[in-house]
Amino acid sequence: MTDGDDARTRLAVDASAEHFPLTGLDEYLIHNHPTPVAVMWTPDLQAYERVWFTCHDRVGELLVVCGVAFYPNLATAEAFAIVNLRGRHITVRAHRPLGPDRTTLAVGPIAFEVVAPFREWRLTLGENDQGVRFDLSWFDTKRPIFRNLGAGAIVGSRPFSGVAGYDGFGHQDGWVEVDGERFEVTPTSHLGTRDHHWGTRDGVGGPALYQGFTHPVPSVFVEFPDWSVWVDHLLRNLGDPKRGSGLLQDRRYRLRFEPETDQLTGGEFDLVHKDGSVRTMTFERLGNQIAFLRCGMYGGPNGGTPDGDIWQGMKVGDGRSLVVGGESYDVNDPGTRVRVGGLDQFHARFECDGEVSFGMVESYSSLTHAMAAAGRGGLSVLR
Repeated sequence: MTDGDDARTRLAVDASAEHFPLTGLDEYLIHNHPTPVAVMWTPDLQAYERVWFTCHDRVGELLVVCGVAFYPNLATAEAFAIVNLRGRHITVRAHRPLGPDRTTLAVGPIAFEVVAPFREWRLTLGENDQGVRFDLSWFDTKRPIFRNLGAGAIVGSRPFSGVAGYDGFGHQDGWVEVDGERFEVTPTSHLGTRDHHWGTRDGVGGPALYQGFTHPVPSVFVEFPDWSVWVDHLLRNLGDPKRGSGLLQDRRYRLRFEPETDQLTGGEFDLVHKDGSVRTMTFERLGNQIAFLRCGMYGGPNGGTPDGDIWQGMKVGDGRSLVVGGESYDVNDPGTRVRVGGLDQFHARFECDGEVSFGMVESYSSLTHAMAAAGRGGLSVLR
């Protein structure tokens, strides 16, 4: 195949700005709403679309979390990459105007590329002032299934349009570099999670109005060879002859916390299946391998980013040009963990029915401890 042949296999999406709000994508038969692709189905300023990935090892040394998001009604795009190396928590953030091109999933040095839909992505972090880079190929292992969550609900006195999307698990191949020290990533040494969601979300464009909806009940993301748990969703392997996925009936958590930070250290939880059967899974946090998502602009009761109070969808700088920033924290220090804590993802070792794997537990630390201490939401403290 020649370069010209290869180019013809790709979508032709460039179009002159004279056609705005029509874009090159509008030439394709892809519409599911009577507006151009660039025009959202809702005028809600909190409309968003985001992809998110994690990559972690099996020993508790290296953790990567990254994502990119578009906010069409705010005309902004942003991306973040968090690398935690043995408790050194490094973040790179980038912001730019959205523009008409929705196919370029890059913001400054942080880029995402669909190589093969529902099979392979490429995630890259280029040169930046924080001294961290990566080039990772992502390979799906579990089957993503579409779900529509919360449509028709009322939050406070405001109708909630809902969030739709899909989740998945995968393995990675490539490398991560911190201050010139390179770490090889292979499908046998590393694994992770991903999701792609769109809809409306509280906390977009500024402080959240309904801060109780910031994950006080833990979310577990863990993959075993033949099954997996994504919060309440049981995903199956790619190619599994059984269609679709499974869903848990209930979850009950008994949790341990650090006394100096009130952040999770481990615990156990019951997976209650629809047939009434129960499986109990235990987990233990690996050191201080935590992704503090406030650094990725996931705001909540503790605020936006720890330094600067940036929330998702906010314009940074003049709003008309690329802005790249970030910072580094030593999260081996308990005081630092308290200061930057909020919506946090804890790298953990899991065990269930004799099987061992490694994954993530997500919770809003201060709220989770308070709920467990009060015995609310199916949470309790494990003594």
